[in-house]
Amino acid sequence: MDAPTPLLLVVGASGGLGASSTALAAGRRLAGVHGGATVVDLDVTGGGLDVTAGVEHLPGHRWPALARLRGAAPARPLLDALPAEAGVRVLAAAGAATRDLAPEAVADTLTCLVEAGEPVVVDVPGASPHLTALLPRAALVVVLTGLQTRRLADADAVVGHLAEVAEGCVEPPGLRLVTRGTRPDAAVLDDLRHHLGVPHLHHLSDDPQAEREAERGLWPGSTRGALRRCAEAVAAALAEAS
Repeated sequence: MDAPTPLLLVVGASGGLGASSTALAAGRRLAGVHGGATVVDLDVTGGGLDVTAGVEHLPGHRWPALARLRGAAPARPLLDALPAEAGVRVLAAAGAATRDLAPEAVADTLTCLVEAGEPVVVDVPGASPHLTALLPRAALVVVLTGLQTRRLADADAVVGHLAEVAEGCVEPPGLRLVTRGTRPDAAVLDDLRHHLGVPHLHHLSDDPQAEREAERGLWPGSTRGALRRCAEAVAAALAEAS
């Protein structure tokens, strides 16, 4: 990747797996190491990353303010315009107002953010039209999957698509799996690795601590628990891949 700092994609193969919380928790870990980080929501038709982070009340730019961005732009004014907490900036969606967000606006905004000198974490749905363009620029792609039959089918489709796009990359990103739900035995994880052809990074168990954080309006992974341990594993894998 030509950019001076790493780009991490967190891809939810299905909805409801906690990709947004994982992205935010990883962003917090990375900010602690690098002195800052930005987490970007690419569920542009209605994602609520700022709500998940508990910063929806803070002023600052959301995607509608950047929908006309084209070409190079100074990084620092953009960073300073985003809502932030504890060194982590959040670029969130704003419902239907961003439904027609142009690919050029996404690409140029991400270029600006990555060139700012801090890690960028992108929460991107597996079905996002922006995923293909972002993949060649990523250092690491973490795919979250559940272990139910339907969710595994979703993961199979997403990983297949990512692998196909990665074949055309000069420097293919690292792909890693994070599984969700009740902890499976080792044989299940071995079968999953063999079938998908992607290393298993971490298993994220259901975490009551994460629910309590959400109820209190805290940043995901702020306190010790399964989500924070997962974020630490993701941050370590990004450092290794960069």
